Amino acid sequence: MCAKESSEWYARWFDEDYLALYAHRDVKEAQDFVEIIWASLELRPGITVADVPCGAGRHSLAFAQKGARVIGVDLSSIMLARAEEVAEVYSLPPLFVRGDIRHLPLAAEYDVVANIFSSLGYFDSEADNHAAFSELVRILAPGGILILDVINPNYLRSHFIAHTHRETRDGEMSERRELDRERKRVIKHIEIQHGSVTRKISESVRLYESQELEQMAEDRGLSVVELWGDYDGKPFVPQSPRLILFARK
Repeated sequence: MCAKESSEWYARWFDEDYLALYAHRDVKEAQDFVEIIWASLELRPGITVADVPCGAGRHSLAFAQKGARVIGVDLSSIMLARAEEVAEVYSLPPLFVRGDIRHLPLAAEYDVVANIFSSLGYFDSEADNHAAFSELVRILAPGGILILDVINPNYLRSHFIAHTHRETRDGEMSERRELDRERKRVIKHIEIQHGSVTRKISESVRLYESQELEQMAEDRGLSVVELWGDYDGKPFVPQSPRLILFARK
């Protein structure tokens, strides 16, 4: 199924400005994280991996470097173009396709399905967020592992920073954050200044507690294997920065 066109923030935001904002989330970070995943799960070359959404392809690339057969899916054509450029630089063959996470254009069953860096909870409708989770499970092979990485809500609340401002390579960026406790969402208002041009966009992401993610996995027939608290593979504790779920089908 073709990706749906949308005026929602997630359909307009993931481009070069997004990459500038999160420049510290780079290929090296992804390679280090995948290295730990690979060793912990005792993965082997030749496994199949679906990276959904793949963004600019840094985790797709890292899995491919380990010998996995990788497909990356993303809604942003700009991010997919960047992913293809990165793969070409490294002479690696991940396949990238455009698609909506709620209706993935994939039929195959994958040994690993990776949803990394806070890519669940974009939709205002909780039914849509659950549909996205279900699609990740649908494309997972029996015995396969789902890796789902979100920010730990407890850490976010206790380390909350309402406003930041910084200079970038070609302008300035400011971020104003708010917590909507009733709707369990973090909302970020971003203002980007390029010379005399100002761009404004707002992210709104549903926050999931560990118990919620575990229940969502179990409701779909998965068995939770473990929870990590950061990209170093340490076990999850209440004050961990990340909430990384590993569940087997």
